[in-house]
Amino acid sequence: VYSSIMQGFEEVTLTWKGEAFTVPADRQLMLVAKIEDALSGDTGEQAIGMLLRREGPPYARLAMAFGAALRFAGCHVADDVVYLSMMDGLSKNDAGAVASTQESIMALLSIVSPPMGRALSGYDEKKSLTKPQPD
Repeated sequence: VYSSIMQGFEEVTLTWKGEAFTVPADRQLMLVAKIEDALSGDTGEQAIGMLLRREGPPYARLAMAFGAALRFAGCHVADDVVYLSMMDGLSKNDAGAVASTQESIMALLSIVSPPMGRALSGYDEKKSLTKPQPD
């Protein structure tokens, strides 16, 4: 029943300071667990709910989740470095930092729940499966 609407995990590439780190599709579920653990901690809240909140997750939790994802992908970065990088941009009222924070939330949501990420980003499965035809 679900096979017609479900897709498998896809490779995910995360970027930190201009360097790309890729997690193959067959390691996605473990990546999801790492992100969920970092976001939820001992709160008992579902990670998806935290990501979907109007104000988003607490910045420290967001930094820890993104840091966990980056480390899982092979990046050597500490959570406090991720957090301070976010805070530096936000403290300067940098529009790019606000956009980057929003993008981080969407990236984590797209990893934790690929179908929800596709739906929220306006991804159209039918269009993505066909190549544009020349005029």
